[in-house]
Amino acid sequence: MKKLNFPFFSLAALLTGCLVTSVYPFYTQRDLAFDAGLVGHWTNAKETGEHWIFKKEGEKAYQLTYASDDKTSVMQAHLFKIGGQSFLDLFTAEIKDDVQPPPIPSHFLLRADQLAPTVKLASLNYEWLHELLAKNPKALRHHLVPSGDKPEDNRLVLTADTAELQRFILKHLKTEEAWKDGLELKRDASTSSH
Repeated sequence: MKKLNFPFFSLAALLTGCLVTSVYPFYTQRDLAFDAGLVGHWTNAKETGEHWIFKKEGEKAYQLTYASDDKTSVMQAHLFKIGGQSFLDLFTAEIKDDVQPPPIPSHFLLRADQLAPTVKLASLNYEWLHELLAKNPKALRHHLVPSGDKPEDNRLVLTADTAELQRFILKHLKTEEAWKDGLELKRDASTSSH
């Protein structure tokens, strides 16, 4: 995969396909949590054109609308805890009729280091994981999807089940390189939190 240099984590990286995705969710139903304080309008502290809107969806889920420049994406977000650490699992089931065969919906993981008064998130570092799995392919089940002429351009997709994903995440929770890119969201002053 071509290396993209983001000075900060941006969900825009997700939209370009350079973030770690998984076929299976990173959570089980018993891991789910809900924090009403997350509901509302947020702006990336370093990218003021990037907006995140969390709305309650069902009992323990959120609808997340992400907007940056002229791109908008709507997805589900689930807040969950494992090993005492909070995470967000982002999932989109958006299927475009003109794409055949239909793509497999995927999950994306954010570590939630803080939920108030600002939200601090960190994504699982794509380059770190790609290098780790190149050296030790059995560390976590995955598949490399061809997406260029060179092997390093192949896109990494995790195929491990939820239990295996959680064991891997807990093992690398304190691995600094695994979570080096982060972002901070500040609540938009003009909007209510509920």
